[in-house]
Amino acid sequence: MYGWSGIPAAVKVEKENEWKTPATWEWKAPATRVAGEYVTLKVQGTDGRAVYRTMLRTEQLQGLMDFYYDRSHGRVQRGTGRFLFDGRRLRGWQTPAELQMEDGDEVNFFEELIGGAAGSGWDPPSSILA
Repeated sequence: MYGWSGIPAAVKVEKENEWKTPATWEWKAPATRVAGEYVTLKVQGTDGRAVYRTMLRTEQLQGLMDFYYDRSHGRVQRGTGRFLFDGRRLRGWQTPAELQMEDGDEVNFFEELIGGAAGSGWDPPSSILA
């Protein structure tokens, strides 16, 4: 390479490496999981199947819900159930941090049952109809 004066100048070219920081060009260790930053949750279905997912404590629970539906392989339709933690229904926008979830906590999944007694052959007692 030539400088402004037209005289050849030596230029040091270093290969970029993702494990080096550009400011110091020192080697740094790959990112590690910080204790308490991640949480592993178990989703237990009514059919006895369990799914485990490790996620950030600040990540929305919608990711966990989508993960469960994806792992059900068509047995459960997306959006046809309820996720409960400590008896409370979970919403997709909530995070494990705001619900104070700990590593290993269990989330229960219940499929919504739609229907009634119509066509089942059950006749209500006349006292109910009166």
